[in-house]
Amino acid sequence: FIFVCATSSTTLKTAQEAHRLKLIKPILAGERQAIEKEAKLIGWSLKNIDIVATVNEEDAISSSVNLFKSGNISGFIKGDIHTDIFMGGLVKKEAGVRVGRRLIHVFIMLPPNGGEPLLISDAAINIKPDINTRVEAALLMAEISRKFGCTRPKVAILSATESILPAMPSSVEADEIASLARERDPDADFFGPLSFDLAISPRATAEKGISNQVAGKANALVVPDIESGNILFKSLVWCAGGLAAGLVLGGSVPIVLTSRSDPPQARLAAIALASLE
Repeated sequence: FIFVCATSSTTLKTAQEAHRLKLIKPILAGERQAIEKEAKLIGWSLKNIDIVATVNEEDAISSSVNLFKSGNISGFIKGDIHTDIFMGGLVKKEAGVRVGRRLIHVFIMLPPNGGEPLLISDAAINIKPDINTRVEAALLMAEISRKFGCTRPKVAILSATESILPAMPSSVEADEIASLARERDPDADFFGPLSFDLAISPRATAEKGISNQVAGKANALVVPDIESGNILFKSLVWCAGGLAAGLVLGGSVPIVLTSRSDPPQARLAAIALASLE
């Protein structure tokens, strides 16, 4: 896996720990002098660690893509680089990362005291995802859920209601998304529309008399747009103590898309999950 712009202590500490835990073999792309200086400050000798020397953000992502095209990269990890430059370099057709499927961002939310993860898509890339994009999100989350050991994933397509209301477009679209996803993946359960509480809470479904294969048991949620997804995942992080491991799925290799505010545990969790891909 290549860390694109691995020039800060935070990024290098993540790479060092991922290497120590044998999650991945890191490659560091960025300004060599800055990498070596920060590595020395954290006590990392960089012995047997490959460095791809670059001069700026654009050069770092371009050089990383070229290394990927040579067959030496199993995934990309965002370092100290702006997201638009990082993703912009990866979505170009000539990069070879896009392979016909839409790129979908998924947060794997890990509860603070252990327990089953809850997947949320898309809270970081697709601003106003159309129906087909959300179908793709549902299918990708079902796929990665099975890699976690979930034998039959249950995916809820969220709205503000469990009823199909023409005045609320997301509820009408949720029903269509669930139907299309069922046709393409018979080994998972898809249902929508569902409100957040009815998707995850057995008590809420019992009180409202809602009964289907997903209600109260969902392990993955498809949100209507980036605003709702962003608010939902940050609420779970800041108000409920959840850990958000972010991945971009749908490409030829996994992409770890981190934020500067992500704690080290979230970065390592995302790398660990990416290594399963």
